[in-house]
Amino acid sequence: MNVFALGSGDAFCSEGRGHTCWLIEDDRGLAAVDFGATALQALKRLGKEPQELGAIHFTHLHGDHTAGWPFLLVDAVYRARRTAALVVSGPPGARETLQALWSACYATAAKEPLPFPVEFHELSPGSEKQLAGRSVRAFAARHMRPPHVALSLRIGEVAFTGDTGSHEGLADLFRGARAICAECTNLEAGDEKHLSWSELRSLLPKVPVLLGHLGSGPRAARAEIEREARTLGLDVQLCDDLDQISLW
Repeated sequence: MNVFALGSGDAFCSEGRGHTCWLIEDDRGLAAVDFGATALQALKRLGKEPQELGAIHFTHLHGDHTAGWPFLLVDAVYRARRTAALVVSGPPGARETLQALWSACYATAAKEPLPFPVEFHELSPGSEKQLAGRSVRAFAARHMRPPHVALSLRIGEVAFTGDTGSHEGLADLFRGARAICAECTNLEAGDEKHLSWSELRSLLPKVPVLLGHLGSGPRAARAEIEREARTLGLDVQLCDDLDQISLW
């Protein structure tokens, strides 16, 4: 199983990095976790055909995690001539939000039916489904105010925090995972909606950990963080755009 960092930056593209999203590649094909505005370009830079994506799992509906959706669709309809089905999951409201993005960017195209099936699944914390051949479990993330919902996900044996502040539920998300893709927006604690290295270092189990959604602080302290992780017995890698990691 390989994981690619399609982007590794925060919402502000700090230090010139793309919006964080992840690409899973295994014997069931390709699946993305989130799909920000820079994701389509990243896929093509990796030499991956967007039409080979079998599933996209959105953790929440902020633009840096969803804004690549209309570009994926316009590529599928007008260049790739996609016919294969696409499985999409996300929190409540995902279907409406994604359709609104498609309509806002390509109003005429959005009036026509897509030439391929899109299978939508809206997930709430605590739900679990088999999607595109993988088990997908949804956990509550601490990131958005009601009625909006943000999720962390367990896809197979890999945990994805999405955007979240520190909270007790992260222990459940990480328990039993064989690898973790976590956000690390900040170097020090103080942001209730995002994780920092100072919080993560006491939460992480001793499994491979990939850090993304990196702000300027963690990016500048990369060598220091990875060195400290090693002294704690942790296997931590701060990702850059297009990094590929073989997990097993």
